[in-house]
Order: sequence, then C-alpha cells, then structure tokens
Amino acid sequence: MIKTDIFSQELQELSRFTKAIAHPARLAILQYLAETKTCISGDISKSLPLSRSTVSQHLKELKDLGLIQGRIDGLKTNYCLCSSNIDKYLLMFESFFEPIKAVDISCETLNSNKLPSMKNKNLKGIVKEKYGAIAGQNTLLKEQGCCGPSNCCGELEFSMIGDEYTEIDGHNADADLGLGCGLPTEFAQIKKGDTVIDLGAGAGNDCFVARTLVGETGKVIGLDFTEEMVQKAQQNLTKTGFKNIEFIQGDIEEMPLPDSTCDVVISNCVLNLVPDKQKAFSEIFRILKQGGHFSISDVVTSGALPEGLKEAAEMYAGCVSGAIDKQEYLKIIEDEGFSQIKIQKEKPIVIPDETLQNYLNEEELTEYKRSGRGIFSITVYAEKNSRK
Repeated sequence: MIKTDIFSQELQELSRFTKAIAHPARLAILQYLAETKTCISGDISKSLPLSRSTVSQHLKELKDLGLIQGRIDGLKTNYCLCSSNIDKYLLMFESFFEPIKAVDISCETLNSNKLPSMKNKNLKGIVKEKYGAIAGQNTLLKEQGCCGPSNCCGELEFSMIGDEYTEIDGHNADADLGLGCGLPTEFAQIKKGDTVIDLGAGAGNDCFVARTLVGETGKVIGLDFTEEMVQKAQQNLTKTGFKNIEFIQGDIEEMPLPDSTCDVVISNCVLNLVPDKQKAFSEIFRILKQGGHFSISDVVTSGALPEGLKEAAEMYAGCVSGAIDKQEYLKIIEDEGFSQIKIQKEKPIVIPDETLQNYLNEEELTEYKRSGRGIFSITVYAEKNSRK
C-alpha cells in the first residue's frame, strides 16, 4: 500500500478532488446543480437515471470534499454548488499543469529558477470574473441575504460583512453593493480640497462619500480592476452630475497613476484580494504625496486557522480568501516606509455555527472558539512621512 502522507498537502487535495469527480454520476450531479442553482436529492433522482439512495451516496461524497453544501429546510435538504471551493481546486489544477504546458520555456530559464508563476495571474482572473458578474446584477446584494435569492451557499462569498452606510453623508444606494468590511472614510481625515484615491472602488459608493468631504475644490479618483465595475460606477456618476469624480480601470499592483498624485488613499475590503500585498503598499506609497496618508478597511486573520475554517470563511466572505495574519499585514506596511501606523477599528467576522459545522467537527469547533483565533475586519491608518 502506498503511504499518501509522504506527498504534499496540495497533491493529496488534488487526488481527493480527482477521485470525487471520477464517477460520471457525480459529474452529472455537479452539471445538474450548475444548471438549476439549488435542488433537493429527490429532484436529481427524477432528472437523472439514478435511484434516490445512489444520489444520496454521491451527494455525500461531493459534500465531504466541499464541492457542494446542503442546507436543511424542514424535512428536506437543499443542495447547491460551493463555487469558492470549486474555484480553489481549478486554480490548483491550473497551477499544477502550468509548468508542464510551458514547453516553450528554455532549459536556461528553468535552470535559473525563473519559471513564471501563474498563481497570481489566475487569482486575478477569478477576482475579475466574480466581481464582473456582481457588477452585472441589478439588485443590492445585501438585500438578498447572505446566499442570494436561493438561500443556499452558492454566493456566500459575497455576503455583507461591513458596516451600514445608510446614515453616512454621500451614501449612494445605487453604488452600495454591500461588499465592504468597514467605513474607511470615517477615519480618513479627509479635508476640503484634498485629492482622494479609492482603490477597488467598485460601483463607487466610497467615492461618493469621499466627494462630500473634499467638496467642490477637491477631487476623487476611483480605481478598479474590473471593467464592468468601472462602467457601473460611471453610470452612477452620470446620474449625480458631479464633475470632480473620475473612475479608471487599473491594477493595484501597477497603478496607472503618476507619483505623488493624492493626499489620501482609501480602500474597503479589497487589498486582501491582491496577491502581492507588498507591491500594493509600495504602489500606495508611490502615489501618495509627501505627508499624505491612507485609511484602509481590510480583512486579516489572527493565529493559524484550521483548514476547514479557511474553506468556511471563503464561502462566508470571498474577500477572506486572500487574507493574511494581522501582524504580517502591519509588518508589510512598516517595511514599505509608512509611519504612524495604527488600527482605528477592529471587529471579529462571525461565521454562523451552521456554516462552521459543515467544515469542523464538534471537537475542532469547540477548540477554535476557545483559542481566540479568528478572522477580523480592521481599519488601518498610516502616513507617508519619509522618502524611500
């Protein structure tokens, strides 16, 4: 017998995933769920040439791997795809096969350890696809509940974990997609006449809030990675008639902006989605004027989280998927030359027990709650008072 524990965790995960989808019945079930969004096991047995007992066994296999999730509704269990986990496995496969496909790379390149990593590119592709789809929706996500209209798990990753904006001056209901994890403008010390840049501006809500603070003499620039979001923000801007807000498309790791462009940088639950956070903060330092500062709301972790909890967190709030430890996050900020670093606000992101129980057994759940480890929303402030 081959001992599987001698292989890396990633290879073991890929092996389990391959085994789970190796049966045509399970592939048919996944295809069915992709088309119907949510269903009960009885629906599948009626639509596919499978008995109910056979369907139940295959559903269990898929559920154990995290490819689907079941939510009890009375005497029935509703099932749906867990898109974040499926994306995770697809990304692992792409990363695994990329070096094999790269046949045009010379031996010299391979020998010099310069084989380009596709991981960051793939992560960005997933983010662009997900948030482009959100931009195309016409209703406010947070009004649909954490799972959208189906009340299942398919879109849990876009649930509202931020603060309410409705009482904030400048709040724009059309631009509020409920994707934030804080109120960065609340602590941003924005003054009349300031130039403010919002990173990951989405549909523009924080830009409209910032505009009330900079007034007629200031300027607000919203940068977003997704073309659909920039278009949506522009549509919202057109309705307002404001002339001192601009929305542009760009990558936070390589911003299409000159040095020393702005007085203040804000961002709301976006940098955790950026693969290279060090490069992101280096770019923030570059575009800030001397003496400028940032106020950023983001998601971080505290302590090592169980693997099962990371999966649950990704489902509950997709912005958690790239979150790093809080101390590492603050160290990156310090290393990039910022000073006066302080956490202005911090609060735990509470994942419901019914979600956790799908990923942690009773012992793991109890230990996690006692440990003090977890996932947190923080709003961080820092200043640019030196030159690199």
